[in-house]
Amino acid sequence: MDNELVSCSLPVKEIKGGGSAAPAPLKTYTQQFDEIFPFYLSIGMTAEQFWDSDCTLVKAYREANELQKKRKNEELWLQGLYVYQALIDAAPVLHAFAKPGTKPIPYLDKPIPLTEQEAKQREEAERIARYEKMRAIMLSKAQQALQKKQ
Repeated sequence: MDNELVSCSLPVKEIKGGGSAAPAPLKTYTQQFDEIFPFYLSIGMTAEQFWDSDCTLVKAYREANELQKKRKNEELWLQGLYVYQALIDAAPVLHAFAKPGTKPIPYLDKPIPLTEQEAKQREEAERIARYEKMRAIMLSKAQQALQKKQ
C-alpha cells in the first residue's frame, strides 16, 4: 500500500505511434485520498480518524492490518496442523487393509505448545509425571517385598 501512496515518477501518456507525450495529468490529492479511503474504512479506521486526526495514524493502521493478517495466517496454519494430526491419528483405521480391531491413535490430550516456554513447561510436567509414576511403582514393589517377608 505504501508504494501506491507515493510515486517518484510522473505517469506519461503513450502515443499510438510509439512515442510519448507530456506527462499525464496527476490526480488531485482529494482524488487520491478518496481512492484509498475505503481501504482504511475496511481495516477499522473511522472517517473522523482518516480525515481529521493525525496523518501518521494511517501508517499505524496499515501496520496493524499487516500484523492481523500475519496472525490470522498463523492461526489457519495451526488449524491445518491440527487437522493433519487428526488425519494421521485416524489413518490406521482408514487403511484399506487394516486388520479387524485396529484402533485409531488417540487424539492429542493437550494443545500443541506454540512457544519455547510452553514446550519447556510441557516437558517438565511430563518429566515430573514420569518420575511420580516410577516412584509409585517402586513404592508398591517395596510394599509387596515387605509383605512377602512377613
